Amino acid sequence: MGNKFRKKVKPELMAQIRAVKTESLDKGDEVIHSEEQQLSETDKLVWAYKKNEDSSKSVVKEIVTVSFVTKINKEDYTVIHYDSTHDKILHMHIYQSIDEPTKNTVIPLPIRKKGNQAKLLSWAIKDIRKNWNIYRRKFYKRSGLKPDF
Repeated sequence: MGNKFRKKVKPELMAQIRAVKTESLDKGDEVIHSEEQQLSETDKLVWAYKKNEDSSKSVVKEIVTVSFVTKINKEDYTVIHYDSTHDKILHMHIYQSIDEPTKNTVIPLPIRKKGNQAKLLSWAIKDIRKNWNIYRRKFYKRSGLKPDF
């Protein structure tokens, strides 16, 4: 018996998701899996995670990145990204502007979340899918740009 409240993913959204690469690390039982989803002509969601591969199941070990990337003047800029590389605690990095593309601020609680890495990965992906337009507008404002969307 299925959960009648379970939210279904729209087929057109799933069609936009494609695997970019899967590469093996030095250990035979661990791989990094990455995917991306186009959100608009200039915006995309990219995520990568380390997982254990064994014969019975695949387990997410660590979130490498869940990033929102926007293209401005034919240049890609990371607006925000989540990772759990520090003590397995999910946290957000917000990038300042196109003038300082490598300067970022780590957002403390309440954005930091603990829990199962697979659930945290899912939460971060859903957050960017839901809020990418807000993140983009704020990035444009910090960059002193007039939105062209």
